[in-house]
Amino acid sequence: MLVFIDESYRKAGEPNAKSTFSSVLIQEERYRELDTKLFELKRHFWKCEHPYSIELKGRDLLSERAIHLPKNREFVSQLTFLCKEVGAILFAVVQDGTLTLASENERLPDLYRALLRRVNTFMEERAPGDRAVFFFDGIDHNTNRKAAISFNNFMYRHHWGKAYLHVIPTPFFCDSMVSPGIQIADVVAYCVNERYVGRRGYLEEHFQRFRDLAFNYQNPDENFNLWGFTLIPPKGAPTDDTNME
Repeated sequence: MLVFIDESYRKAGEPNAKSTFSSVLIQEERYRELDTKLFELKRHFWKCEHPYSIELKGRDLLSERAIHLPKNREFVSQLTFLCKEVGAILFAVVQDGTLTLASENERLPDLYRALLRRVNTFMEERAPGDRAVFFFDGIDHNTNRKAAISFNNFMYRHHWGKAYLHVIPTPFFCDSMVSPGIQIADVVAYCVNERYVGRRGYLEEHFQRFRDLAFNYQNPDENFNLWGFTLIPPKGAPTDDTNME
């Protein structure tokens, strides 16, 4: 299973600042189909000649100004339908405040951990014979190396990381310009982050459609819910994950 991750965040000091990590999970055998059909969508809407001619960015499609263009709203709707068609699973985890990257902290930040937990749970429940491979948007060699070390240390040294046996412990990095998975994750992350910041209107419709493609784990016997789209609590707060919002 391939897992593509990207982020969206508001800067520290902005009102009600939030940070979001989103992921797109897709089976390896469906990835070429996703790549081909996304290019067909780009070509239909923007007449581009190559898959890499236009890189999808959430802010270009769903900003307060861009979302009022019917063409952008229709494209995002078609993007959602495409994700459903190829069986993609979406996750999005949100926290208060600005973003801390793995490359900036020896301790793997909470958004990474929350995403890992959801992906591993999905794999256990839906694809127990498979393993998830994480792909991040590459920045530069030194930054990627620091992020990989932080990720790898968590997977091998932390008790939760050791328990996530359905995730390959080494992350990989790719160029978002040529990765449809990263581009879709960017759009989802931006949509979710802006929605949690407080925007509604047209954005709410797209948020709900993306959230419909999430995987939610529920165990009634233990009164436990692990929502695919969620605001994770701050440190020290209860972590039962029962909050859908």
